[in-house]
Amino acid sequence: MTFLPIFIVRKIITQKYEVVVVGGGLAGVCAAIASARLGAKTALIQDRPVLGGNSSSEIRVPVGGACHGGEYRYSRETGIIDELLTENAKRNPTNCRSLWDHVLWEACKREPNLDLYLNTVGKSPHVENGFIKWIIGEQITTEKVFRFHALIFIDASGDGRVAYEAGAEYRKGREGRSEFGESMAPEKPDSYTMGNTITFLLKNVGKPVRFEAPDWAYKFLSDNDLPYRAHAHFYRNETFWWIEYGGVKDTIADAEEIRDELIKIVYGVIDHIKNRGDHGAETYAVDWIGVIPGKRESRRFTGDYILTQNDVVSLRQFSDAIAYTGWPIDIHPPEGIWSREKPALMLHLMGRPTIPFRCIYSKNIKNLMFAGRNISVTHVALGTTRLMATCAIIGQAAGTAAYLCVKYGITPRELYQKRIKELQQLLLKQDCYIPGIKNEDEKDLALKAKVKASSQATLEPPEKPTKYEPLDRVRAQSFVVSEELLEAVYVLLRNSDSSPKSIVAHLRKGEFIDDFRSKEDIKVVETEVPPGENWVELFFEVELEPNNPYWIMLEPSESVSWAFSREEPLGTQAGAWNRLNNFDPPVYAIKRHRGTYLFKLKPESKPYGPEQVISGQARPERATNIWISDPSEKFPQWIELTWNQPVEFNTVYLTFDNNLDRPLWGYYGVAPELVKDYRLLVKKENREWEEVTYVKNNYKRRRIHRFKRVRAEALRLEVLSTNGDRSARVYEIRVYNE
Repeated sequence: MTFLPIFIVRKIITQKYEVVVVGGGLAGVCAAIASARLGAKTALIQDRPVLGGNSSSEIRVPVGGACHGGEYRYSRETGIIDELLTENAKRNPTNCRSLWDHVLWEACKREPNLDLYLNTVGKSPHVENGFIKWIIGEQITTEKVFRFHALIFIDASGDGRVAYEAGAEYRKGREGRSEFGESMAPEKPDSYTMGNTITFLLKNVGKPVRFEAPDWAYKFLSDNDLPYRAHAHFYRNETFWWIEYGGVKDTIADAEEIRDELIKIVYGVIDHIKNRGDHGAETYAVDWIGVIPGKRESRRFTGDYILTQNDVVSLRQFSDAIAYTGWPIDIHPPEGIWSREKPALMLHLMGRPTIPFRCIYSKNIKNLMFAGRNISVTHVALGTTRLMATCAIIGQAAGTAAYLCVKYGITPRELYQKRIKELQQLLLKQDCYIPGIKNEDEKDLALKAKVKASSQATLEPPEKPTKYEPLDRVRAQSFVVSEELLEAVYVLLRNSDSSPKSIVAHLRKGEFIDDFRSKEDIKVVETEVPPGENWVELFFEVELEPNNPYWIMLEPSESVSWAFSREEPLGTQAGAWNRLNNFDPPVYAIKRHRGTYLFKLKPESKPYGPEQVISGQARPERATNIWISDPSEKFPQWIELTWNQPVEFNTVYLTFDNNLDRPLWGYYGVAPELVKDYRLLVKKENREWEEVTYVKNNYKRRRIHRFKRVRAEALRLEVLSTNGDRSARVYEIRVYNE
């Protein structure tokens, strides 16, 4: 049959939700899952056929975050993004991006309160009195048109089309240096941004293979045409983040032109690797070339606060903090690959600055929130907040806040004004980390318990060095003490001279374990280092605050080296003096790095006691915040909570150690530190222990166990085995009657 439609009227399908999230990158996925899990009827609208945004199989950018590829300890993001990456690490041995797509898809489909609309463009918001009432969603695969009604809208789409069309105030381009006093900003404001990137993959086929570039490809005849653009590891697509273009254009209005230019550049780079010089690529063939650019920057929507470089560098702890960052401030020249400058200017941070809630809701649209790279930050601050794992925890915060707004019938601004602590506590309960914020949940029965364990570990730094590092600069080592008196610290040093050498050591206190910012000495000692290798005593004899971090700093000394090991006991941090800031008058600071400078404490420190599981934090910060059993003791090992009077409960939250120092992206398998087999037991009044939960083959950091309500005087977690570690390791136990 033949049809000749003269006039087409498409029926608009009305869908009513409590929360609508636009954008299916990691920020949007985490926002939607968070909202739905807590009980809000939620829609996730994504204009692509897959989820994941820049991390998806369409673009293939690695998921980076505050741990900076594992360089910074205790920094990896937790919460929903940890769940997703953990699942991917278990299932995906080759880090296949299509499998990652489906991990995200499955996670959304599992949530009964979440409806997923793929291939659907969110647009055309209808605004009344400063509130978005509904938006239009057009699904290109089915030709369906939806009208999505909601109480709260979250724009996590990157470019922020819904927010823009709703009239939300926004910024675009680079602020001038004087507006916020940002040293990394240009002297005068302009419309430039960071550019877009297309990546590619080469595959070793085991025999020589030719590559002939089309005549429209750009030519990079020598390495001089790619200054500072390292490409020795051409077989890894993350090598080519510097294939960048579009910052001097409009990354939205000129998107098609930018994509075409990037394709020409990509072919030129492949031609350079294959045909211009000896790169060792004779047996490599093109396996994949992206066609969708990954975008770093476009609109940044204005909230009640704009995060700046100075906030980030000073590690400002906001009272309304809901997330954190930690990746260096990483700014790219707008000219991209055509710039003769370095492809990135990076200012390493000295810790984990917080992101305030006021940065993720609109200044002028009352029920609109943001998540991802479009939040309320300056161009410079975007250099650290734009990383995908950071965007993911911002998304979880936005989704959690949206749920609370729906629950109480309030706007995001009213949530900030009236219930910000409730939001922070709920985020902690969902295994998010907010620097400086502790669990104060009055409903958590564990906080009222006494804790004991079968054993506990002692802080035991490695005794055998991997190498010696010269004291040609200041070097430092932190640790947590458990006693009030520190008599001495012993350091393993090598003096290559034939005569004794003098060294000067400073003892200082940190605000957190990996904090080397203090300039205030508790005590300074000077001693001699005899020739050869020796454990040298630094006699301090000072009173300290137990369960707090301290660090020693050795001044430079000719011919003297400090023993160094790649092993890293939890609750320690190594550092070395380094010039970090090239934008202000020279600022020198101690940069954190992986490994341990060998030391011993007198008396020994025991910072891993059972009481740490109710410290209120589920990762190392000021204290270790973890119970670790004695590695010399056999399994099972147990930790026990007891109450003065029997209590009723039916839910237990457990947080295990899945090695927050290891970036989950690109890794396969289960962290050996994770508890593998365990059981929960309760002790009712004057009775024997009774098992309520038994788990085998655990591979997750966070487990929530619900069972029939019991009235008990004690709860015991019995660890039967781990995934390889010799100790049971538990960060937190929460107990609820829910």
